[in-house]
Amino acid sequence: MRLLAFATALLSIFVALPINASAATISIVSMQYSAAHPVPHLHYDGDTADGDVATLQSMYDTFVKCRLSCIEPDGGATAVLTLNGPGGSYFEGLALADFLRANHIATVVERGSGCYSACAFAFLGGSAWSSQDGVGTYVDRMVEPGSVVGFHAPYSDEVSFTNALNERGAMAMQGQTRDLLALMVKELVKWNVDPEVIFKMVGMGPEETYNLVTAEDLYLARVTLPPTPSSGWITDLPSAIREACLRLLAIDERAAPYDMQWRFVSDYTPAIGKAELAGPISGYKLGDRLLDIGSCSATDASMATDGDYEIALYFSPGLDGLNAASTSFFNRQHGWSTAGVGRDPLKRIFAKGPLNSFFLPLDADIDGLDLPGEADIDANRFNTALPPLLPTMPSDLIVDASTPSSRVSHLGDVFVFERVGTRQLYDSAFAQGALGRAYTNEVTSDTGFVREGAFVDTAATFVWFGILNGESSAVVEAIVVKPNGEAPTDEDLATLRRIQCEADFQGSKLNCG
Repeated sequence: MRLLAFATALLSIFVALPINASAATISIVSMQYSAAHPVPHLHYDGDTADGDVATLQSMYDTFVKCRLSCIEPDGGATAVLTLNGPGGSYFEGLALADFLRANHIATVVERGSGCYSACAFAFLGGSAWSSQDGVGTYVDRMVEPGSVVGFHAPYSDEVSFTNALNERGAMAMQGQTRDLLALMVKELVKWNVDPEVIFKMVGMGPEETYNLVTAEDLYLARVTLPPTPSSGWITDLPSAIREACLRLLAIDERAAPYDMQWRFVSDYTPAIGKAELAGPISGYKLGDRLLDIGSCSATDASMATDGDYEIALYFSPGLDGLNAASTSFFNRQHGWSTAGVGRDPLKRIFAKGPLNSFFLPLDADIDGLDLPGEADIDANRFNTALPPLLPTMPSDLIVDASTPSSRVSHLGDVFVFERVGTRQLYDSAFAQGALGRAYTNEVTSDTGFVREGAFVDTAATFVWFGILNGESSAVVEAIVVKPNGEAPTDEDLATLRRIQCEADFQGSKLNCG
């Protein structure tokens, strides 16, 4: 079968691949998910069923042409998978999580989406990779305010349970239940979910789910908000420091953050002490005992930054009058944010970019806080209330899927991915540079850029260009997708040329003279 027939079915947002009648629809949306994740955007929608991993593998192999060679040393994912689904096959969900981890694909559940049961277990596999020493693979799973990720223990419906009970007997069914619960616990530990979540899930019935909606839920599931400036989530810095301190106490005492409220014995106190290396600290008194934790504080120097806060549990002052740090939290706007200790990034709290949920009230629904950070998430994804119109493209392109801000089409073996949005879309694409790509031609002007060449990992030929029009922009990537990796034909190359020369974005075009 020609790849064209296969890929056309693959691309459609509305038509699932015919591997299983109840399987999820897996589609490709664009080649640039966000400024923080400027990588291909895949979408998973529907019931989790046998065959989903194979479908995702086919999609990934066909359209994600740049893998680890495209990732900067400071880390990133090869693709982003957004998820929306009610659940389904528990084992397929676990297999999806393993696939995402192995291929360094980040996961996001966006506003308005719900990812439950098997979908939620798949979500846990969201990962990325860095070549920096001591990092390698790390967790990269995110939720937007207004989304729901819901977990529950594996179970059988009443009819299936009764039939199995009649066929196999009570002891066999009890053994199967124990095995499934043991597998669930093993998997949650594997994906670095806090034991508090396990305690909650084991006691739930088949109709109950543990939903990630509050800041404490995100902490317990080791899930982050999409990376945006911390200033958009903090309205009062002393209060934000207190919230972070609750998480540090929970890490230190292996407890739930909410249960740590009683530890505070003072209000916020400026100049509460002086750290051994970092100078003055300000925060909350926790006790007076020698050789014990005396406060949870932030360094004054870090509080003067734009969000690169350094907060720690500090011992009571020693004979020299200085406070030694114990369990620490480093929040970084750019770079690695960490909390607690541990060498393995997969087994500690570790993220690229800020851990903004650490600063939010534990029991508040994050969406209900209505903070500026939510608008920052939209900006990070180049979203506007009214997206600009998609470019006018060659009329013989066959449209496979579209949204108000993206379109996927093809002509022969050439697939075209268009994205429109704010100027930040253009700036993000332009800043990516040549990592993982071998350019044969690169032209830049005041209103656009064109880059032609091939991907280092897969040798697939591409043309990639951006067009500016005021504060709006369009970015287009056209890729030659051959069935067996053959070289592009003259017809393919002519199609690439026509696409870049005929693209018209609100009257702005590239100079093809």
